[in-house]
Amino acid sequence: MAIIIFGKTASGKSRIVDELAKQGYKKIVTTTTRPARKGEVDGVDYNFISEEEFEQLINTRYFAEWKKYDTAEGVWYYGSPLDEISRSDNKSIVILTPDGYRDIKDELDDHVAIYIYANNKTIRSRLSNRGDKKEEADRRIKQDNKDFKDAEFLADRIFYNNKDKDIGDLVDEICKYLKTREEE
Repeated sequence: MAIIIFGKTASGKSRIVDELAKQGYKKIVTTTTRPARKGEVDGVDYNFISEEEFEQLINTRYFAEWKKYDTAEGVWYYGSPLDEISRSDNKSIVILTPDGYRDIKDELDDHVAIYIYANNKTIRSRLSNRGDKKEEADRRIKQDNKDFKDAEFLADRIFYNNKDKDIGDLVDEICKYLKTREEE
Protein backbone atom coordinates (compact mmCIF):
# COMPACT_ATOMS: atom_id res chain seq x y z
CA MET A 1 0.00 0.00 0.00
CA ALA A 2 1.77 3.14 -1.19
CA ILE A 3 1.09 6.27 0.82
CA ILE A 4 0.41 9.40 -1.22
CA ILE A 5 0.59 12.76 0.54
CA PHE A 6 -0.61 15.94 -1.07
CA GLY A 7 -1.20 19.44 0.24
CA LYS A 8 -0.77 23.05 -0.76
CA THR A 9 2.54 24.84 -0.48
CA ALA A 10 3.69 25.23 3.13
CA SER A 11 1.00 22.87 4.42
CA GLY A 12 3.70 20.90 6.24
CA LYS A 13 3.95 17.91 3.89
CA SER A 14 7.73 17.61 3.96
CA ARG A 15 7.96 18.00 7.71
CA ILE A 16 5.25 15.39 8.22
CA VAL A 17 7.01 12.95 5.88
CA ASP A 18 10.30 13.57 7.69
CA GLU A 19 8.61 12.73 10.99
CA LEU A 20 6.95 9.64 9.50
CA ALA A 21 10.39 8.52 8.30
CA LYS A 22 11.47 8.50 11.96
CA GLN A 23 8.58 6.05 12.54
CA GLY A 24 9.92 3.61 9.93
CA TYR A 25 8.29 4.92 6.78
CA LYS A 26 10.49 5.57 3.76
CA LYS A 27 10.24 8.64 1.60
CA ILE A 28 10.31 8.28 -2.15
CA VAL A 29 12.62 11.16 -3.10
CA THR A 30 11.24 13.15 -6.00
CA THR A 31 13.23 15.23 -8.46
CA THR A 32 13.14 18.97 -9.07
CA THR A 33 14.94 21.70 -10.97
CA ARG A 34 14.19 24.38 -8.40
CA PRO A 35 17.08 25.61 -6.28
CA ALA A 36 17.49 23.96 -2.89
CA ARG A 37 16.18 25.99 0.03
CA LYS A 38 18.34 26.62 3.05
CA GLY A 39 18.79 23.35 4.93
CA GLU A 40 17.61 21.09 2.12
CA VAL A 41 19.91 18.20 1.20
CA ASP A 42 20.28 16.77 -2.31
CA GLY A 43 19.13 13.16 -2.40
CA VAL A 44 17.26 13.52 0.88
CA ASP A 45 14.73 16.32 0.40
CA TYR A 46 14.75 16.17 -3.41
CA ASN A 47 17.07 15.12 -6.16
CA PHE A 48 18.12 18.55 -7.42
CA ILE A 49 19.06 18.54 -11.11
CA SER A 50 19.27 20.98 -14.01
CA GLU A 51 16.41 21.69 -16.38
CA GLU A 52 18.36 20.00 -19.19
CA GLU A 53 18.87 16.83 -17.12
CA PHE A 54 15.19 16.78 -16.20
CA GLU A 55 14.10 17.08 -19.84
CA GLN A 56 16.44 14.19 -20.77
CA LEU A 57 14.83 12.05 -18.04
CA ILE A 58 11.36 12.89 -19.38
CA ASN A 59 12.45 11.55 -22.76
CA THR A 60 13.64 8.27 -21.21
CA ARG A 61 10.29 7.76 -19.39
CA TYR A 62 12.06 7.95 -16.03
CA PHE A 63 9.11 9.66 -14.35
CA ALA A 64 5.77 8.14 -13.33
CA GLU A 65 4.46 11.70 -13.37
CA TRP A 66 5.98 15.14 -13.78
CA LYS A 67 4.89 18.79 -13.83
CA LYS A 68 6.31 22.05 -15.13
CA TYR A 69 5.72 25.33 -13.29
CA ASP A 70 6.37 28.88 -14.44
CA THR A 71 7.46 30.66 -11.28
CA ALA A 72 8.59 34.17 -10.43
CA GLU A 73 12.13 32.75 -10.39
CA GLY A 74 11.95 30.79 -13.66
CA VAL A 75 10.73 27.40 -14.86
CA TRP A 76 10.75 24.61 -12.29
CA TYR A 77 10.07 20.94 -12.95
CA TYR A 78 9.04 18.32 -10.41
CA GLY A 79 8.74 14.58 -11.03
CA SER A 80 8.41 11.19 -9.33
CA PRO A 81 10.63 8.24 -10.32
CA LEU A 82 8.65 5.46 -11.99
CA ASP A 83 10.79 2.60 -10.66
CA GLU A 84 10.38 3.67 -7.02
CA ILE A 85 6.64 4.28 -7.41
CA SER A 86 6.32 0.82 -9.00
CA ARG A 87 8.20 -0.84 -6.12
CA SER A 88 6.38 1.02 -3.33
CA ASP A 89 4.99 -0.85 -0.35
CA ASN A 90 2.98 -0.01 2.80
CA LYS A 91 5.95 1.92 4.22
CA SER A 92 6.60 3.99 1.07
CA ILE A 93 5.51 7.64 1.07
CA VAL A 94 5.57 10.06 -1.84
CA ILE A 95 4.51 13.70 -1.95
CA LEU A 96 2.52 14.55 -5.07
CA THR A 97 0.25 17.26 -6.40
CA PRO A 98 -3.41 16.40 -7.01
CA ASP A 99 -2.64 16.22 -10.76
CA GLY A 100 0.37 14.01 -10.08
CA TYR A 101 -1.81 11.71 -8.03
CA ARG A 102 -4.45 11.61 -10.76
CA ASP A 103 -1.69 10.67 -13.24
CA ILE A 104 -0.53 7.61 -11.30
CA LYS A 105 -3.42 6.43 -9.10
CA ASP A 106 -4.64 3.87 -11.62
CA GLU A 107 -1.12 2.41 -11.83
CA LEU A 108 -0.99 1.68 -8.10
CA ASP A 109 -2.50 -1.60 -6.95
CA ASP A 110 -3.01 -0.55 -3.36
CA HIS A 111 -2.57 2.94 -1.97
CA VAL A 112 -3.92 5.50 0.44
CA ALA A 113 -4.19 9.21 -0.37
CA ILE A 114 -3.81 11.72 2.45
CA TYR A 115 -4.54 15.41 2.01
CA ILE A 116 -2.70 17.72 4.41
CA TYR A 117 -4.84 20.83 4.68
CA ALA A 118 -3.67 24.20 5.98
CA ASN A 119 -5.64 27.42 5.66
CA ASN A 120 -4.31 30.43 3.71
CA LYS A 121 -3.47 32.40 6.86
CA THR A 122 -1.22 29.57 8.07
CA ILE A 123 0.32 29.10 4.62
CA ARG A 124 1.09 32.79 4.21
CA SER A 125 2.76 32.88 7.64
CA ARG A 126 4.87 29.79 6.90
CA LEU A 127 5.95 31.13 3.50
CA SER A 128 7.00 34.39 5.10
CA ASN A 129 8.87 32.59 7.90
CA ARG A 130 10.85 30.47 5.46
CA GLY A 131 11.88 33.55 3.50
CA ASP A 132 9.87 33.16 0.30
CA LYS A 133 9.54 36.37 -1.68
CA LYS A 134 6.07 37.91 -1.48
CA GLU A 135 5.66 37.77 -5.27
CA GLU A 136 6.40 34.03 -5.35
CA ALA A 137 4.25 33.37 -2.27
CA ASP A 138 1.31 35.15 -3.90
CA ARG A 139 1.82 33.20 -7.13
CA ARG A 140 1.98 29.86 -5.31
CA ILE A 141 -1.14 30.54 -3.25
CA LYS A 142 -3.05 31.63 -6.35
CA GLN A 143 -1.87 28.56 -8.29
CA ASP A 144 -2.68 26.22 -5.40
CA ASN A 145 -6.22 27.58 -5.22
CA LYS A 146 -6.64 26.31 -8.79
CA ASP A 147 -4.61 23.09 -8.47
CA PHE A 148 -6.29 21.99 -5.24
CA LYS A 149 -9.87 22.73 -6.28
CA ASP A 150 -11.83 19.64 -5.20
CA ALA A 151 -8.66 17.91 -3.91
CA GLU A 152 -10.54 16.82 -0.81
CA PHE A 153 -12.56 14.45 -3.01
CA LEU A 154 -9.37 12.65 -4.08
CA ALA A 155 -8.27 11.93 -0.53
CA ASP A 156 -9.04 8.87 1.53
CA ARG A 157 -8.49 11.08 4.58
CA ILE A 158 -7.88 14.77 5.30
CA PHE A 159 -5.63 15.89 8.15
CA TYR A 160 -5.60 19.53 9.25
CA ASN A 161 -2.28 21.22 9.91
CA ASN A 162 -3.01 24.82 10.78
CA LYS A 163 -0.82 27.11 12.82
CA ASP A 164 -1.96 25.85 16.23
CA LYS A 165 -1.53 22.12 15.43
CA ASP A 166 1.24 20.22 17.20
CA ILE A 167 3.25 18.30 14.59
CA GLY A 168 3.84 15.37 16.95
CA ASP A 169 0.12 14.98 17.58
CA LEU A 170 -0.60 15.19 13.85
CA VAL A 171 2.00 12.54 13.00
CA ASP A 172 0.55 10.27 15.72
CA GLU A 173 -2.93 10.70 14.18
CA ILE A 174 -1.59 9.82 10.72
CA CYS A 175 0.28 6.76 12.06
CA LYS A 176 -2.87 5.49 13.78
CA TYR A 177 -4.84 5.97 10.59
CA LEU A 178 -2.22 4.14 8.50
CA LYS A 179 -2.18 1.21 10.95
CA THR A 180 -5.96 0.83 10.62
CA ARG A 181 -5.61 0.89 6.83
CA GLU A 182 -2.94 -1.83 6.95
CA GLU A 183 -5.25 -4.02 9.01
CA GLU A 184 -8.13 -3.78 6.52
